[in-house]
Amino acid sequence: MSSNIAIQVERVSKLYQLYDQPQDRLKQSILPRLQSLVRRPVRQYYREFWALRDLSFEIEKGETVGILGRNGAGKSTLLQIIAGTLTPTFGSVSVNGRLTALLELGSGFNPEFTGRENVYLAGSIMGFSRQEMDNWFDDIAAFADIGSFIDQQVKFYSSGMYVRLAFATNIMVQPDIMIVDEALAVGDMKFQVKCMSALRRRQEAGATILFVSHDVNAIRSLCTRAVYLDAGQIRQIGPAVEVANAYFKTMREEIDAELEAQRNQLLSQKSTGHSGNLPDFKDSQLPRPEQMRRFEQSVSMFRIGTGGARILYAELLDENNQPLELVEFNQSVWVRILFEAYEEKELTVNFYIKDDKNIPITGSNLVLSNHPLLRVKPDERFLVKYHL
Repeated sequence: MSSNIAIQVERVSKLYQLYDQPQDRLKQSILPRLQSLVRRPVRQYYREFWALRDLSFEIEKGETVGILGRNGAGKSTLLQIIAGTLTPTFGSVSVNGRLTALLELGSGFNPEFTGRENVYLAGSIMGFSRQEMDNWFDDIAAFADIGSFIDQQVKFYSSGMYVRLAFATNIMVQPDIMIVDEALAVGDMKFQVKCMSALRRRQEAGATILFVSHDVNAIRSLCTRAVYLDAGQIRQIGPAVEVANAYFKTMREEIDAELEAQRNQLLSQKSTGHSGNLPDFKDSQLPRPEQMRRFEQSVSMFRIGTGGARILYAELLDENNQPLELVEFNQSVWVRILFEAYEEKELTVNFYIKDDKNIPITGSNLVLSNHPLLRVKPDERFLVKYHL
């Protein structure tokens, strides 16, 4: 492996054996040998599941690389293999440098030990001496900021306290290579900003970072390259912005397809008999041209589709038609979407809202809200409002 390569993954595959019943595991360990001895066809008592298939890539020293993919794509399996906590079925991984890994919440710490004891245990596992951990401990405790809980058993920690201490331990020992899984998602906003600042300092110091997140914005801002995993295989690898946009586009298309399926199902269940145009919404507070220009700048990289229609502006409003940046629990809001048509067709206007983990939590379209499809013509504009 070249001296400027931090991580080299060569044709890595990981196979899991899935058993339908507990007794099938025992059968698999005994019966195939007996069947082979008596020269009968050897039977397999498990189903094969390939978590990873033939992955190959290199990460140079000093790079920050993001890993993207839906749940079950193989991201965590890949990280565990790189970290050395899991063995590949085929292939190999080479690591050049001192590596720390913050994997899924719950790994690495002994719940019966105190936070202090777990810091020293983690340091010992990573190959550091007691003296080295003594030198770093105050910085670790200060970064974690969990107060007197540092001397309490970890089993009494909240998920936020756990990840604070785990992240502090991993980053304050100044690793050459740092692996960060989605564990940071459980931290509060203030701690996430603190972690991102710490990761940037490690970047500036020349560390190599492997970062897994569903947050495409975090991948875009933090990473230089990205790997998009799909069903255990590399779907795309390249500049972080391009890969993140491809992932975002795929997720949007899948969500739109689900909404379209719901729309078609409702259309098949009822017939409104309405064939005329839905009247334009009238609103005295249309967005100003400068607002639409700012909106276009912020969403241009996310646009997909064939161009038959174009959203010019979208916003959240309260009951008094005032724009919202923060929505309170159980608050009544309006979703307002201004679009322009460029083709003559029937269409609906879909929207969905996702949480901070990129999971859709609500959404609607014209049919779901008991409205007929819009019949539009080129250069017509419509303002559609949904009440939530």
